Amino acid sequence: MDERQAAATLMTLINGYQVSQAIHVAASLGVADLLKDGARPSHEVASAAGAQPAAMCRLLHALASVGVVEKHEDARFSLTELGQCLRSDSPHSRAAWARYVGRPYIWCSWGEMRHSVTTGEPAFEHLYGTGIWDWRAQHPEETQVFDAAMTELAGGVSDVIAEAFDFSRFGRLVEVGGGHGALMSAILARNPGITGILFDLPHVVAGSAQTLRGSHVLGRCEVVGGDMHAGLPPDGDAYLFKSVLMDEDDETVGAILQSCRSVIRPGGRLIIVERLMEEPAQGNPNLTDLTMLVITGGRERSSAEFSDLLDRAGFRLDQRVATRSPFTLLIGLPA
Repeated sequence: MDERQAAATLMTLINGYQVSQAIHVAASLGVADLLKDGARPSHEVASAAGAQPAAMCRLLHALASVGVVEKHEDARFSLTELGQCLRSDSPHSRAAWARYVGRPYIWCSWGEMRHSVTTGEPAFEHLYGTGIWDWRAQHPEETQVFDAAMTELAGGVSDVIAEAFDFSRFGRLVEVGGGHGALMSAILARNPGITGILFDLPHVVAGSAQTLRGSHVLGRCEVVGGDMHAGLPPDGDAYLFKSVLMDEDDETVGAILQSCRSVIRPGGRLIIVERLMEEPAQGNPNLTDLTMLVITGGRERSSAEFSDLLDRAGFRLDQRVATRSPFTLLIGLPA
């Protein structure tokens, strides 16, 4: 790549936030659902979405330039393969995630990333004066948007995780921070001989019934509202944490794991499911760790870092299980 090409590529990266916000607005207005039956004039899309016609045409024109929609004659637009994934009914939908990442509090927190980099503190707390979870508890509409995004992402990997490890050996599986129960549903559906406890903040698990019922596992799953920082449900044969510990700093993770060690049954298993921190590779962007820095104050960790945390909490890392996804299962045994 010569210097001119490098500058053009860098310019695309610099302006990436503009593409992200355009996709967010399109998802928030339901544009992909309005185009799912084929090409439509931009003014029809605008009318159905409650948008100004000329402005909608400009939005669609911009989205066409990045391959989300295709422009036809007479200012008609249709979905491309990328755009199909913004449909709410797509099996690979990213509509809920697109609606989430452009929310003002996310947008503003990323705008204050310099504060996080210079201080090591979450930009979110700098802006709003409280932690993200306490703030969301006071903003139920934002919790709904966030939970929908998490459920959407979990749906794409839940079956993959459920098939990667033999959960049938456990009588009772406790999932900590399990949200609406997408992963728990996949595991229980695949293992009819076990029961589960879905544990998360009360306002989060309140929305889990639909997911559990849809997988026909509601009768085998107890839903418990609580705060993992205050304690965990006792006597589980296995405690599962997926994409939960990355939200926390090392001190807090250590306390959570020690709490788990105090309640797990003898011979039980600690199962951590995370995207592990690896050496950066060009062409495979991973900005999740920066998200934790800016929003939650947590971080992604390597397998060795998790092993050290487990040792200090009274566990030992026994097994590492790869999946057909970016996630890895780390299996801990009580030491």
